[in-house]
Amino acid sequence: MGFKKRSFDQPTYQEKDEEPTRVIIISCEGTNTEPEYFKAIREKLKDNISSLIQIELVPKPDNASEPINVLNNLDSFVEKYDFKKGNDSLWLVCDREKVEARKNGLLKIIPLCKNKGYSIALLNPLFEFWLLLHLVDISTYDHEKIFNNDRVNSKKRYLDHELSLILGKYNKKKDQFNREIVSFENLQRAVMQEALFENDLNNVIDKLGGNMSSLIKEIVNF
Repeated sequence: MGFKKRSFDQPTYQEKDEEPTRVIIISCEGTNTEPEYFKAIREKLKDNISSLIQIELVPKPDNASEPINVLNNLDSFVEKYDFKKGNDSLWLVCDREKVEARKNGLLKIIPLCKNKGYSIALLNPLFEFWLLLHLVDISTYDHEKIFNNDRVNSKKRYLDHELSLILGKYNKKKDQFNREIVSFENLQRAVMQEALFENDLNNVIDKLGGNMSSLIKEIVNF
C-alpha cells in the first residue's frame, strides 16, 4: 500500500498489487528540529530502511506545540487516509519539559492515544537529550544537569549549550539542523544509551529518559 493522489488532488491510501508498504506516520511537537531529524534518517539511512517502509511526517499548520495540538494534527492527517490497522504505525513525538501544564497535557493524551492506537515517543527533558545520546558517552555527564536543563546563559539551556560545544553550533531555526548527527553508528549509540535511562512511557513523565528507540527500531534495521 502507499499514498496516491486522486484526480481531484486529494491524497488517498490505495492498495497496490505488490506487497504492502508499512506506513509510519510521525506527528512532531517541534516545527523544525524533529521533522528535519526524521527527514535526515529517511534520506541518509535508506540502505538501512526496508523498501517496504514509507515514512510520512505530519505537516504543522502553526507553531502550537502542546501535546493536544500534536494529537490533533495527527487526527487531522489520519482523516484523509485509509490505514491498515495492525500494519501501519502512527506516532506522536513530544517533549516533557519542566512545566506542570505540560505534564497534565501528556497525562490527558496518553489514554486518548491508546484508544486510537497511536504510540507516543516521549523525551524527558526534551528532544535535545536524544540528540546528545548520538554524540557522546553519556556516562561521563552529570545526569542531574541533563534532567534539570537549566539556563547556562541568557540564550541557551544546558542541553542546547552542550550540543553547541560538540557541533560547533546548534540552531533550531528552519533548515539549520546539523545532519551530521544522523549516521547509522550514531543512531546505534543513541539506542543503546537510551536503554540506560527510564524507558517506560508512564514513568518517563517524571524521570530522565525516553522511549524514542521504540520508534527508531520500527524504521531502521539494526
